[in-house]
Amino acid sequence: MGSSFAQVSFNVSADLQSRYVWRGQALGGNAPCFEPGANIGYKGLSFGVWGAYSFNNTEYQELDWSLSYSFLDEMFTIMVTDYSFPSYSSAFHYFNYDANTTNHVIEGGLVFKVPSTHLSLSLYTNLYGADARTIDDELVYSTYTELAYELECSKINTTFNFVAGCAINGKENYSFYGNNGLGIVNLGITATHALEITPSFSLPIYAQVIANPVDNKMYLVGGAHIEL
Repeated sequence: MGSSFAQVSFNVSADLQSRYVWRGQALGGNAPCFEPGANIGYKGLSFGVWGAYSFNNTEYQELDWSLSYSFLDEMFTIMVTDYSFPSYSSAFHYFNYDANTTNHVIEGGLVFKVPSTHLSLSLYTNLYGADARTIDDELVYSTYTELAYELECSKINTTFNFVAGCAINGKENYSFYGNNGLGIVNLGITATHALEITPSFSLPIYAQVIANPVDNKMYLVGGAHIEL
């Protein structure tokens, strides 16, 4: 009993950042965003909740639930995520999962970490819900793939993350990511520095440069992350 309980992990986290940019898309308006989260894990299984709340656009909220499983020494991770964008007006019904009227998007994902490297490749597909639809009202099954590389610089106590993300489908302008066919929607560099507050506590602060070639947009985002 004791050894099993010891393998259970639980953490809560919070980010405060200058704006919310996800996969090259600016969400939540041009204002700071607060992003709380919590996660519980047991061995390779993990269940989490995450939210985003824009300071200047109270109509924009996000609430996501995720379930994932990592195996083969965390080389592979499979996951399912329920994205939703709730409004707290009386007309909104959070538990509406009707295929044609739901606000939720159910996404399946697979992450592959290349052994003995800091390189990873991930693939995500919208499987159900409020995905983009064709003129015949058929789901597009919008798909996004991402290549990521992490570089640690211990001398300056900073980690650099490089990301290149591509939306695969979306021809004829039916797209969840705004692309018309194959398109690069997310090119980013993130620098994260552990700012020492006390000898036993450091606050990770980060800066991101993000470009979306499909939308001809570029963003500079700064923020701080706390995890307990």
